[in-house]
Amino acid sequence: MSTASAQTTSPLIDYLELFEALAGLGIEVIVIGGCAVGAYARLLGETVYSSDLDLLVTRQSLDFILGESEALTLRVERMASAREVPVTVLRWKAHEINLLTATEGLAAPDIEARTAREFRISDSASTAVLVVDPFDLLRNKLAINRPKDKPHIELLRRFLDAEVIHGFQYEQEPRARIGAAERLLEVLDQSVLDQSLAERVLPLARIGADFRFLAHRLPTRELVAELARRAPGQETCAAIARIATKRGFAI
Repeated sequence: MSTASAQTTSPLIDYLELFEALAGLGIEVIVIGGCAVGAYARLLGETVYSSDLDLLVTRQSLDFILGESEALTLRVERMASAREVPVTVLRWKAHEINLLTATEGLAAPDIEARTAREFRISDSASTAVLVVDPFDLLRNKLAINRPKDKPHIELLRRFLDAEVIHGFQYEQEPRARIGAAERLLEVLDQSVLDQSLAERVLPLARIGADFRFLAHRLPTRELVAELARRAPGQETCAAIARIATKRGFAI
């Protein structure tokens, strides 16, 4: 699925004034947590609301925000403790704002900023909001894995399945075609695709790299055999057969 820029999301719109104020001060923040899930849910035509806004920030940005809290109309409710999750809790209007300098499954804030996706949360807004990369967000949700994260994990899985499908449907460069599938497997710590996703991807194989990748990553002998039947030439078919044999899927 294409980058999420220029899409309208909710409930991030509730925080538009705050994002614009932060941007005006040159402070970079990355949306994580439920509001980030909500941003990707909107692209699936669904709505996910969160009772608070979680932001990943560098230590320097955190100190700057605290120093400018009055100008930003933020009230500090709890400072981060070295013995607990590194989160500072603020209040902005009626909303709880959680500033985190680290969390499970995510890289350091400056690294996450490089792969975060831009969302415009209003047609009239000049400020683009950074939302954490969806693969990293899924990794974060799986690492935390609280009961309330379960529906978020399911939604992110559907969103990333769509990204995998998009790669095979529309990308031209071999690495780009399989890139989303490779990242998803890495995040899930799986060696093969889930059955349902594999069945959707298989008919989209078009070039040699697709067929070789899927020969390694389809979950069953039957699907690998179907892949071989769809192979565009004898050389590709032979390559699939060799891979299948190594996997114990003689076809």
